[in-house]
Amino acid sequence: MKFQSVRGTHDILPAEAAQFHQVESAARNVFERFGFEEIRTPTFESLSLFHRSLGETTDVVEKEMYAFEDRGGRKLALRPEGTAGVVRAFVEHHLDQIRPFCKLFYIGPMYRAERPQAGRYREFWQIGAESFGNASPAADAETLLLVQTLFDSLKIKDFQLKINSLGDEKCRPLYRRALTEFLEKEKSNLCEDCRRRMVINPLRVLDCKIDGPRLGGLPTVDAYWCDECRSHFDSTRNLFEKAGGRFVFVPKLVRGLDYYSRTVFEVTADISGAQDALAAGGRYDGLVKDIGGPNMPALGFALGMERTVEAWKASQGESAPGRHRLVFIAAQAPEVIAEAFQLLEELRLDQVLRDASIDIEGGFFEKKLGAQLSIADRLGASHCVIVGQDEIRSNEVTLRSLKTSSQERIPRARLISRLIE
Repeated sequence: MKFQSVRGTHDILPAEAAQFHQVESAARNVFERFGFEEIRTPTFESLSLFHRSLGETTDVVEKEMYAFEDRGGRKLALRPEGTAGVVRAFVEHHLDQIRPFCKLFYIGPMYRAERPQAGRYREFWQIGAESFGNASPAADAETLLLVQTLFDSLKIKDFQLKINSLGDEKCRPLYRRALTEFLEKEKSNLCEDCRRRMVINPLRVLDCKIDGPRLGGLPTVDAYWCDECRSHFDSTRNLFEKAGGRFVFVPKLVRGLDYYSRTVFEVTADISGAQDALAAGGRYDGLVKDIGGPNMPALGFALGMERTVEAWKASQGESAPGRHRLVFIAAQAPEVIAEAFQLLEELRLDQVLRDASIDIEGGFFEKKLGAQLSIADRLGASHCVIVGQDEIRSNEVTLRSLKTSSQERIPRARLISRLIE
């Protein structure tokens, strides 16, 4: 019986894992500079948490969640996104009582039963961040600056940061009413999903891949902002601009989850000739209270690792970096295996070589020397350190270049400095 990965999942093989690690390292560096700390939450939660946080009418809840009952009859779901679990942890562990504000980031897999396609999987990885306790526009501007700094640090070419405000519970109902009236006139031209959405949540029509782009003359939310929401957005935009922010104002931009209010944003970039969303987020001031916590302002974002890695690789020109430089240790005869093994482990633990990003491989000592050199070449090693009886007697090693086939005998004491050279 031949087994394959389940449709919609994918194996992250060593070369791609190295690229994931590059993106993760860049994110960790930026998060640290902005004062964020890591949190790790379970991959499954109570089903009702996602119903409460995401909204009953979202596509995620209606169509895409992996929901199940465990043996105890508890209704659970694999997490379709990271924010709900982080907010639940924030409330459960009373993090608001530990410090006046709290900034957290996470890295992990998410699950949605979507139709698989290029860059979209049913199990996918996200990097996200959530900031609690600051209602000021400065928090919005800081999050936007963090996102821009991260994508700048990855040197992703021509990414766009799009921003908008969805208003709040005071002014958004006015916009919903105007939007619903407009959609009623277009009802016969809408897809089946949008005819249902316009009754339950008309803003979701703007996010439809079919109807959203082709509906002309749609009313835009900025015409209905109340004074407080307009002031908040203008302050966010001004602070971000003064800090070097680069953005495009898109008044039709919405988010697919119900908990967002006021500032929302999205990062897009060209992948394989098409505009794709790499990251998205916004403010969600009511969510903490909705799931049983204090009345706490909050905002955050998440980026999709698979698409971001693709955009990062495309921006490198050549193939993105993978493994470090590799040096292979070989034994010339069975009599010197112990000495070769000791050298292998000694070099692996050497801090100077680790700082120089030089990896050490070996341990195939029972094979003939020619076979060991062949393995070294297949692994992509640049040099091979050969340990033989003559070398041991003279306290030397043979250093062989696998690219030029040239070799030299050098004192054992000079090996590390020679590898660095």
